Amino acid sequence: MQTNVREGTYVKLSEYHGKSREDVIVWYEEVKRVAIANNWKDTQVYTIIAAYLKEAAADYYEEESANITGWARGNAVNNLKDLLIVRFA
Repeated sequence: MQTNVREGTYVKLSEYHGKSREDVIVWYEEVKRVAIANNWKDTQVYTIIAAYLKEAAADYYEEESANITGWARGNAVNNLKDLLIVRFA
């Protein structure tokens, strides 16, 4: 029996605003769990989660978007995970 697992949005990701009361590391762990549950490809995660960034986090994403090449691959100057952690942790 062959099962094809399709990519989708089965589990919702909470929004991240970049506020001091939010923990970016906790949100990052949620992103990992949701990406696995939704079968999101590593190469697509950063573009998908950009829609979940709001307020200061969204503004920061817009400022850095030309430099971002992925979610967690590469180094801290070009992956969204590390950029968000450095900026908001």
